[in-house]
Amino acid sequence: MSASALSVCVLAVDDIGFLEGTGANIDQLVEQSSNALPILAGGTLSLCPVPRNKIVEVGTTSLGLAAVGSGFVSNVGDIEQLIGSIPWYLSILALMAVSVREIYYFGVEYKQECIITLLTLALMFDHNNHVPFTFPLCALGMSILAAGKLFEPCEEDLVPSNSEFLAK
Repeated sequence: MSASALSVCVLAVDDIGFLEGTGANIDQLVEQSSNALPILAGGTLSLCPVPRNKIVEVGTTSLGLAAVGSGFVSNVGDIEQLIGSIPWYLSILALMAVSVREIYYFGVEYKQECIITLLTLALMFDHNNHVPFTFPLCALGMSILAAGKLFEPCEEDLVPSNSEFLAK
């Protein structure tokens, strides 16, 4: 999750023009982040525990692997023009699925950053025509989620618990 959040943070810095006028050129870093996002988002979704339901397990694993595969394929020569924005769409869907999973496992009252992330990801679906400030807000929500993972016990990630460890 941290790697996906970092990738979106780089895109957010570019989106708001934070470094304009400083002479810093982050174009190559932005391109690498865009290329890595499907791989990172798909990997995050593929590795996170999901409810014990065959449809959910197959669906999340398939979406995660499709995102990872599209990320690898899009970085190969002229194929990028053939598959177009499919890696971007799969990345957004994978990150949305991770956010929904977090809300399901921990409850909406403890995962408000996931709501922000879900809303902004929906607004970012069209990579070229997105609503202003969606990248920074999404990066903020994902960064909070990734940082919060440092403080959650690992057992809490394995079963839906509604963040009971906070009540102890």
